[in-house]
Amino acid sequence: MPDDGIFRAILAVLVISMVIGVAVMLAGFYVTQSEAMINAGTGLALMSGLAYGFFRLLGRREQNRRDRGGGDQGEP
Repeated sequence: MPDDGIFRAILAVLVISMVIGVAVMLAGFYVTQSEAMINAGTGLALMSGLAYGFFRLLGRREQNRRDRGGGDQGEP
């Protein structure tokens, strides 16, 4: 995984979004019995999880490229 700060920040925000989504889903299920809250929380958690997986895949590919000697063409 690249050591770029922005990359790690994106992953951290996505993990926080997943946790919030699960919390909203559980609150909707156990506290308010609101189907809308359950659906919104589930959707947020799933979309954040998919985005997290996508960014991890991109990061792994970038790290492999750097390890093979492709250099860092993104920085001056």
